[in-house]
Amino acid sequence: MASNGNTKGGDNLYLSTMDTIDPKTVCVDLEMEENELNESDKQACGKWPILFERASGSWWNPKFDSPILEREQWEKSFPQTCRRFRAILCIILGSCLAWSVFFGIRQDAYWLEFLIASLLLLFLIALILVFTFTNFYRRFYLLTSIVLSVLLCGGINVAQFLYSNSLVSTVGTFTASIEILFMMYTVIPMPLFLSIGLGVTHSIIYEVLVAVRNDYMQQPIFIIGKTFLHLCVHVMGIHIFLMSQVGQRSTFWKIGQSVLAQRELKNEKRLKEKMIHSLMPPSVAQEVMASRQDKEQNPDEESRSKKRNSKSKNVKGEIIFRPFNMNTMDNVSILFADIVGFTKMSSNKTAAHLVGLLNDLFGRFDTLCTNSGCEKISTLGDCYYCVSGCPQPKEDHATCCINMGLGMITAIKEFDKENNESVNMRVGVHTGTVLCGIVGRQRFKFDVWSNDVTLANTMESSGLPGKVHISEASLSFLNKEDYDVEEGPDVQDNRTYKVLIEEYDTSKSTYAVRHTEEQKVIKTYFINGYKNQMADEDSKENDPSSSNQQEEDHGSTEHAEGNPEDVDKTTKKHRLSNHYESKASDANGITQNLLGRKRSASDVSLEQDNGNIETFVRIDPSLHFGNGSAVSTVDTILTNEMKENSATKYKKEEDTRDSEHGKYMNDKQIINLINEDRTNQEFFYRPPINILTLAFTNAEMETDYRDHYLEDTKNQNTVSSPRYQALLEIIISFVVFCITSVCCFLIFERQLPWILVFIISLILEVLCMIQAFTDVKYRERKVDSCPSCSHLMSGWYFRNLMGAMVTSIPVVAVYSNLSCEIAMNKLSQDYFFCYCIVMALLHYCNFTMISSWIKSIVASLAGVVILVLLYVQLCMFETAPENNPLTNGSFGYSNTTDITITKFVTVMDTGATILPPLFSGDHPLKFEIILDIVLLLVLIFFLNREFEISYRLSYHGDKQASANKQQMQLNKEQADWLLHNIIPKHVSEQLKGENCQYSKNHKDVGVIFAAIVNFNEFYDESYEGGREYLRVLNELVSDYEDLLNQHRFKDVEKIKTITSTFMAASGLNTQSRMANKHPSAHLFALMEFSIEMQEVVKRFNESLFNFDFILNIGYNHGEVTAGVIGTTKLLYDIWGDTVNISSRMYSTGVKDRIQVPEASLQLLEEMFEFEYRGTIQVKGKGDMKTYLLKGKKEGAYWE
Repeated sequence: MASNGNTKGGDNLYLSTMDTIDPKTVCVDLEMEENELNESDKQACGKWPILFERASGSWWNPKFDSPILEREQWEKSFPQTCRRFRAILCIILGSCLAWSVFFGIRQDAYWLEFLIASLLLLFLIALILVFTFTNFYRRFYLLTSIVLSVLLCGGINVAQFLYSNSLVSTVGTFTASIEILFMMYTVIPMPLFLSIGLGVTHSIIYEVLVAVRNDYMQQPIFIIGKTFLHLCVHVMGIHIFLMSQVGQRSTFWKIGQSVLAQRELKNEKRLKEKMIHSLMPPSVAQEVMASRQDKEQNPDEESRSKKRNSKSKNVKGEIIFRPFNMNTMDNVSILFADIVGFTKMSSNKTAAHLVGLLNDLFGRFDTLCTNSGCEKISTLGDCYYCVSGCPQPKEDHATCCINMGLGMITAIKEFDKENNESVNMRVGVHTGTVLCGIVGRQRFKFDVWSNDVTLANTMESSGLPGKVHISEASLSFLNKEDYDVEEGPDVQDNRTYKVLIEEYDTSKSTYAVRHTEEQKVIKTYFINGYKNQMADEDSKENDPSSSNQQEEDHGSTEHAEGNPEDVDKTTKKHRLSNHYESKASDANGITQNLLGRKRSASDVSLEQDNGNIETFVRIDPSLHFGNGSAVSTVDTILTNEMKENSATKYKKEEDTRDSEHGKYMNDKQIINLINEDRTNQEFFYRPPINILTLAFTNAEMETDYRDHYLEDTKNQNTVSSPRYQALLEIIISFVVFCITSVCCFLIFERQLPWILVFIISLILEVLCMIQAFTDVKYRERKVDSCPSCSHLMSGWYFRNLMGAMVTSIPVVAVYSNLSCEIAMNKLSQDYFFCYCIVMALLHYCNFTMISSWIKSIVASLAGVVILVLLYVQLCMFETAPENNPLTNGSFGYSNTTDITITKFVTVMDTGATILPPLFSGDHPLKFEIILDIVLLLVLIFFLNREFEISYRLSYHGDKQASANKQQMQLNKEQADWLLHNIIPKHVSEQLKGENCQYSKNHKDVGVIFAAIVNFNEFYDESYEGGREYLRVLNELVSDYEDLLNQHRFKDVEKIKTITSTFMAASGLNTQSRMANKHPSAHLFALMEFSIEMQEVVKRFNESLFNFDFILNIGYNHGEVTAGVIGTTKLLYDIWGDTVNISSRMYSTGVKDRIQVPEASLQLLEEMFEFEYRGTIQVKGKGDMKTYLLKGKKEGAYWE
């Protein structure tokens, strides 16, 4: 596999994908929400929290701060509002029908008038219900609500004024009045000021009429008591109205954020897919990501690797393997292509210019690769290689590679014309079996291995410029009639089977296994082009000027490549190289000749400057794929300070100019996304819940819903958040309890049961308020101090139990005042008792986070109690009670001398009807009160159900948004993880921010090459096609990489692996270097890392049976150029003489030793001990004094 580095990235794809997203509307969407939450944090630290995200700030008129959001929210919530309005109209219809039946059956005073009025109201309500299904209702919904409210309130007041002596008592009219008030606040769509205006007006008119028509209601104590009861109803109504409005807008915003997150998720997925494809084929990427997730879920893998890397002695022959992604593929065609003349072209160009040219040329090749049906593997200097038929089988794999090779030859001719260059392509193709997959876990890349890959590389190196050199195996898969084919030279075949021999090592007195192999050759062929194009090609080749020019170019190129010293003589500039020499061919196609050529072919001259030079080459992605060419502009920034100041100034101006516009565009974008999909709109009125139980259809979501109060920490500073909402509901409950208690103290006698209930209830209310308040302000402190207590009190069952108790406090408080004095109708307290019960029952509509079924069941039980009381005789009556001052004296109470029986009698002499007490069991109003309570419970059940649906709807939107954001964040992390395996984080961040290519000079950078020099002896394809040998290599490389996770090696980073050679460097991260106290700490760390690598190999050899790996390490330091090249598969690499010499230190090194040049010795001898090796001949540098590491000095320490 001819590969030089981590060319897996696709940062241009990353950037081009980001270019398709409007940066003013998309890139800031989630950041905007975070900023808003931060603003809410600041406001919460003040006096009041905000109502909901993006609230305008008005408590009495909850609205968005954006008119377009407010308008769209109304549009989306209107179907739900309309549904509720129709439902309440149906309830009113049912109530009218029930009263009509009641009047028809009872036939008491004025029954006919009431029956007609009920039927008339039923008819009018039916007309309004029909009207809501017309298109006019949306336009006149407010007028419709006003008409309905006036109609209901007017009907009650007229009945109270004209027919006060009828069979409808003040209990019935009071119950109907507060029901109407509650409906105006909750389900009749009107603004708050209208609801308050109409409601207060109705309360005043109703109570005035009641007082006028009923003398006993004119007493100050009754006026104050009834005023408090109405106040209590209005307080609960306003609270429910505000929370309903807040909930609707919070739901809208959460759903908007959900669909926005979904769109962002799609963009991230698309970006991730493109990046993954730029790294490796999707099928391979899935395996890699799966193995990464397994690693996160199964930490045992780390312990296994630590076990092997521990100092304890390993068992001979035992290796604990990591997950390994490697597959064998047959009938795969491999293409290697080399730029002939690249050294000459690069000798007089700066790094920035060369990066631009390489991106231009490789961009053309990438387009050809995609169009030809090939899979690009990587680049190695100026060498480009790809495969066809891998990882997905392909029948025409050989044809694809041949077409790719011919296309590359044509593309480079166009490149020469456009850039006035004289380079050519030498292409080699071979077909055979490959192992494809990934070796290592950091800076990995998809690659191919096998002897057939090496043979394909040999086909390229032995080929001719302008021709495709193919093997006999590749020719057998082609249609020879399509191409102009001529015979080529025989090439040595490296695919011979190795024979194991046992060799005695005299130095160790042990036997070792070695391989021997037989040599043979294969036939090769040249493809000059397509047959139907040969006539034109021949005419061009017969042109003497063209032929002479080609020969001259080829000759000069070969001369330059064969004599690197000559290039040094022609230029005073430093040559940059990032390749090393190998003593033998490896399984991935890297041969000694190729690496030698790649070293010199990558030599790039760079003008030196005393300071750091940062070069950014901006590439227009569209130009790469439009016509096969690219226009590059070079923007050289001489100093980091100039770049940072310019970027900071631009960012501030951009933020100031686009903040408001960005918010407006974000709002429009949310609206457009919601309108794109009808499913999004159904979120507003069709939550995924069971219609009966109201539980979420998804069991996991239902579990999360029940635990969300426990886990809610992100929306603490909005009223719509669970904790603030719970606090407000407790406050309202406390207000209702206080008002109820005041009424009880005013009207009823202060008996012991009531005093005890009051004290217990007050304590319970105060404790609940403290609990809710501390949940808002000191949640984290509570959790830290007592996690189990906090978990218990925030749990679903505990909250429902406490909610049922707290909502029942007003009812229990009223019932605790029931006594024989009230039953005997002293001062009409029995009627006021009923008023309090009716008002207290409405309190069960509070606490929207509690299950509606629990509240409704408890409310029903409370209602049943008063119904039972109306049917039983509560007390024994021995004396006649005082005359009851009812209305105008038409009703009175009288008791017989029988203390056990209370009878209904008519007083003939006065014409007045004497009735028994209300709670005697025989009062005729019990049937009316029963109907009142039943209808009230129906309304309470309906409202509780609607409130829970709304709350669950809001939670569902928030949950969806949160889940989408988490998934998007996961995709980002995965994409970053993949990107950082190609390009270091400190480099990739600059690429993202500047939308450009990158190259930068670094001084005093340490570079090592660590190679298993005898791996080729170990590798054998006769067993499992060589797969298990690569598994061993994967383990070794992964052990190297595990060292990089240690903090002491924070300055060391892996550059790449080429088969069994591991390349690393230190000092490329400027920020990390600046944090060191010693200026050479990164160089010391790299040397210590090299020592640890030797220990890794030593421990690894203990696990191998009868074979020892030999690790040679070459070390050097100096100036390098780091850069990123490529358009679809990025390559981060370093170039320079420092890299060249480091590679020479390894290739000329001593077995299992670390070799350094004299310049590095002078820096390292402060912390390490060396021994002089002697003078060695270094290709391209002449004689150099070198030294071998003896070890780390005792007590050596650096920071």
